[in-house]
Amino acid sequence: MSDSPGIGVNLATLSTVVSGTVTVTTTGTTVQLTSTPTPIKGVWLSADLIAGGVMTVGDSGGVGSVSGMKGIILSPGNAPIYLPIYDLSFLWVDSNINGGKLSYAYHT
Repeated sequence: MSDSPGIGVNLATLSTVVSGTVTVTTTGTTVQLTSTPTPIKGVWLSADLIAGGVMTVGDSGGVGSVSGMKGIILSPGNAPIYLPIYDLSFLWVDSNINGGKLSYAYHT
C-alpha cells in the first residue's frame, strides 16, 4: 500500500488505530487528551462537526477562548491534520465555546 497523500504514513505499517473524542466543558480551560502516557507514532485531529466550535491544540497553556488563541487552530469541517508525535498525553485542547469537541485517531 502506498503512503497517504500529504501525511507520509505508510498504511501497510499501521499495527493499531484507536479513535476517540475529547470535550472541553468550559471554554478557556485546557483539557489533556489523556493523563496516561500513551506511546503512539502519530495522531489525526479534527474539530467535531456536530459539537461545533473552533478548537486549539497545543501544550497545557493553549487558549481557545475569545481572549485569544494559540497552538494549532482547527475549525469544524476542515480536513483533519496529522501530528507525528510519540505520546498522546503531550497534547492539550481548548475550545472557543463550552462543549467544544475534538475528534482524534492515533496509530501505534
